[in-house]
Amino acid sequence: MADDVHYKPEHWTKAQAEADYKKKAAITVTVNDRAATRQAIITRVRQNGMEFVERSSWGAHKNRSEKMKDDWGYTKLAIHHAGRSFSCGPAVPQLQEIQSEQMKRISADDIGYHYAIDCFGNVFEGRDIRFKGEHVHEYNTGVIGIVLLENLAEPEEGGDIVSVVKRIFSAMGANEQPVVPEIQRESATKFIAILREFFAITTLGGHREFPGQTREGKICPGNVGLTFVKKARAASGLAAP
Repeated sequence: MADDVHYKPEHWTKAQAEADYKKKAAITVTVNDRAATRQAIITRVRQNGMEFVERSSWGAHKNRSEKMKDDWGYTKLAIHHAGRSFSCGPAVPQLQEIQSEQMKRISADDIGYHYAIDCFGNVFEGRDIRFKGEHVHEYNTGVIGIVLLENLAEPEEGGDIVSVVKRIFSAMGANEQPVVPEIQRESATKFIAILREFFAITTLGGHREFPGQTREGKICPGNVGLTFVKKARAASGLAAP
């Protein structure tokens, strides 16, 4: 059956069984339950009063599906922030920029994260949940990636030229201190609970908490983002990576 065909009871019709049906091998009919699960997650988000934007609606570039690997049986959630060059704002151009940069810079096959949540609490579909993500260095199998679309690193984080510039601007009062907006916090908390309805999630971590991370991965999701992760982990009873 096609991935996105969902049959209702009224679609069934009566059929005449063959006289010798007991002597013949059974015919196995399978339904792609992964496609159904993807759609069910979208439905649950909307039932919880949140906006869900599918990748086709934010103008995602075509992925390199021939290179992408299937994944399922997710047990871990990794929380990211968009990076130190981002801030709260319209999600669509940010997602398009992130996807373009990741597909170019690290030769990713698509945007690396499965989902994104903007500062207004809207949930966006990134990489199709049926495919293995590319968001945690050498640690993506069984891990759902969720990116919060803003910078959640404090000015002193990083110890590089970016942090120096941010400290200067912060001292001048030109930089707002990062914060997870309440509506985004609520949506992220609800979304974590929704994902646990569909997968046996045992672990919740910030990007840098996963072993073997390098470069920006050592900063992500920033001190502010990590504080959110730790509170969400304590409230949910999930384990650290």
